[in-house]
Amino acid sequence: MVTTTPGRPDGSNLERSRPLSLGGLVIVLASVALSAVSYGRLAGTVRIRWTIGTYYGPEHAPTLAVLVAFPVGLIGLYAGARWLRSWLVHRGAIDEFDEFRLVYDACALATLGVIVACQLVLVVLNL
Repeated sequence: MVTTTPGRPDGSNLERSRPLSLGGLVIVLASVALSAVSYGRLAGTVRIRWTIGTYYGPEHAPTLAVLVAFPVGLIGLYAGARWLRSWLVHRGAIDEFDEFRLVYDACALATLGVIVACQLVLVVLNL
């Protein structure tokens, strides 16, 4: 079933033009590229926690696990954000979703972007 937006002269589907669609893929691909580029440059383990004082938890993790966890987590968040947006539109939970969609997409992209920024910081601190 194709969802069209009432009031659009051409009746076209706005799903293809949403910023989350392309922007989310670009951010996920950036995370994959960052992981691939940094894997050869990092040691076998990376420091994942910096503390002041006594801490009894893990401070290092295997590099491969950390570098795989970031893109996999982003793929899950991206898919979840797209599914939630689609579900809200189809359920009619948001009557005027077109007015809300840019805010929703911006928040979703900002969340994905912050996670990639954290990944970059983690990589840089472990070089």
